[in-house]
Amino acid sequence: MAKKGGGAEAGAGPSGSDAAVEAPPGPPRAPPVPEAEVEELPRSIVRRLVKEKLSELAGDEDVNVNKDALLAFGESARIFIHYLSATANDLCKESKRQTINAEDVLKALDEIEFPEFIELLKPALEDFRKKNAVKRSGAKAKETEKKRKAEQDLTESQAKTGSQEENLVESA
Repeated sequence: MAKKGGGAEAGAGPSGSDAAVEAPPGPPRAPPVPEAEVEELPRSIVRRLVKEKLSELAGDEDVNVNKDALLAFGESARIFIHYLSATANDLCKESKRQTINAEDVLKALDEIEFPEFIELLKPALEDFRKKNAVKRSGAKAKETEKKRKAEQDLTESQAKTGSQEENLVESA
């Protein structure tokens, strides 16, 4: 049976000797990336998103999606995310910044000719910002409460120490 790549088998040189076959000169090849390390979107999330949207469009009909179709959806989404993020990154660099913000993503959507996504994304972005504002204000309130309590404990501790010192002075 012939090996992949054809050619002479290892150990059989041109003279029939057991000399090792040398690799052709050139840059070393990177080892193949295991499938687990390839950037993939989680299949369960892709399946859920696709089925939710298709069920919404189909109404009461049962929707089945082939595994190959789910893979195609996932790969398409991954490519779209890469393309969008590269475009947003370019816009960010043009503004001489290193951090991509939401406005860069919105501009990138317009630049890659998906302006209809902008109107869908803006309300979701506003909801996200509101939720984060509530979380931040809650965290700040807790932090302020902790500081106040620590100061109160310190004041009480100092008051106790001061009264104990007064008792010692009076008894002496």
